[in-house]
Amino acid sequence: MINKRVILAIFIILIFLVSCKAQGQSAFRKGKTPQKVEFRTGIDALVLNFLEQSFTRLYEGDEIRMLVEIQNKGTYPQPEERGSLRGRIWVGGFDTNILELSPEDGPNLDDRTLEGKSPINLEGGRSPILFIGNVFTLPSGTTSYKLPIVITATYLYKTVTSPIVCVDPNPRSANIREKVCDIGKFGNIALSGGQGAPIVVSRVEEEVTSGSIIFRIEIQNSGKGLVINENDIARDPNAGYDWRDLNLVEIEEISVGNQDILDCKPSVGEFVRLINNKGFIICRLRTTGINSVYTTPMNIKLRYGYSSSIRKEIDVVNDIGFG
Repeated sequence: MINKRVILAIFIILIFLVSCKAQGQSAFRKGKTPQKVEFRTGIDALVLNFLEQSFTRLYEGDEIRMLVEIQNKGTYPQPEERGSLRGRIWVGGFDTNILELSPEDGPNLDDRTLEGKSPINLEGGRSPILFIGNVFTLPSGTTSYKLPIVITATYLYKTVTSPIVCVDPNPRSANIREKVCDIGKFGNIALSGGQGAPIVVSRVEEEVTSGSIIFRIEIQNSGKGLVINENDIARDPNAGYDWRDLNLVEIEEISVGNQDILDCKPSVGEFVRLINNKGFIICRLRTTGINSVYTTPMNIKLRYGYSSSIRKEIDVVNDIGFG
């Protein structure tokens, strides 16, 4: 005859095993639940920071080792776009007769470590850059000199966004029917929070005309940097740029759902010029053959060169001899 204590122990063990199985299945289901990760936010791209905050004074004859960190706080490039950032790092702003300074490993940035934010990397990539150099003798009679150092990164960047728009070929029709969207509400969409890039699509407006829907897409430079020509990424910014090549953003792609929109001003493949950091694109979607009302993503891709800088001032002091 089985002891009652043995039976009780077996019963407790069975309850424990069933409970563990249920918890395991629950955790498994939670782990498998798909969750949307919103990573295309913010208005930053490459952000530079000096890592040695106490480095404020130098003396004649000093050797310099200055560390700068670059973090990609935007969303370009994605892992499948690796190798397309084309980034360069530059230093200037000072008298080269007093100071020499350059990146130890050369001007090219390693974009394997500077990938943009993604669903599996919400922080973006980071890369330390070491600058090395020397302080020369100050001009005769000068006891100290406040020397500015400007570090600049130049690179290719892209903005990708997909606001939801309303496609209604005849919003003023007298026919009574259930509609999934109202152009009156979708017709003026303000976008906030950024799209993980310094050039942002700030607003999309819709207007219906006979046989078409007109989209007015407003863009602006919300970042702290400068929009440069893609061909000038490999050019030293300390030499300056031609103003005619600045503030030009290329329209790489615009589509409504899976339908490319080629009827735009400026056209797809051409450039929008930003004036006071703002510009706009006008596109037309022909509604011939569209009989239903629906919502769909409007896919917008913009391409541009960009320049980001930081500045720091160093006191260079005359080395006073003794004895």
